[in-house]
Amino acid sequence: MNKKDFLDFLNDKLYYLVDNVKSDEIKKYEAVIDNYTNMGQTEEDAISSFGEPDDLVKAIYLSHGLDYKKLSDGKLTGKSIKTSFKNFYTIISGSDKSKMKSAILSLLYIILLVVLLKIVFIFVRDLGNTVFGDMFSNKTFSRVYDLTFEILYVLVAILVFIKMFTKKFGK
Repeated sequence: MNKKDFLDFLNDKLYYLVDNVKSDEIKKYEAVIDNYTNMGQTEEDAISSFGEPDDLVKAIYLSHGLDYKKLSDGKLTGKSIKTSFKNFYTIISGSDKSKMKSAILSLLYIILLVVLLKIVFIFVRDLGNTVFGDMFSNKTFSRVYDLTFEILYVLVAILVFIKMFTKKFGK
């Protein structure tokens, strides 16, 4: 791995750090690499002296009091969502037609699943209307019940969409 690739790797992996802390860490390792090369060694030798890159990332987080394993356990964060949308945009605006087609088909698949989820919510809502029909003779109660299901559907649909989208385009 050369210096540029290594610094890009650090930049990608240190996204949980505040920007100025992340920048300081990257500059620190850039300076170490520069020192090695000024002494006549290669960039690759300098980078290999840091050990495994993933272990280095974990150590950097740990030095800032953060547990990388807990940070990267797949929970949705604003950063992961933003990264997913950036990745999707990069694929769509790229020149690789097969990746573009695959990304669009994946997006359509996710949208289709969210739409199919609506069928489940309609079924459960109607089942409730059938089972508790006498309680729904009051129009106000019936409307509140239906509205509750609509709000619940919207929340679940958004969460499902975001989770699937970040899983597909997050990396």
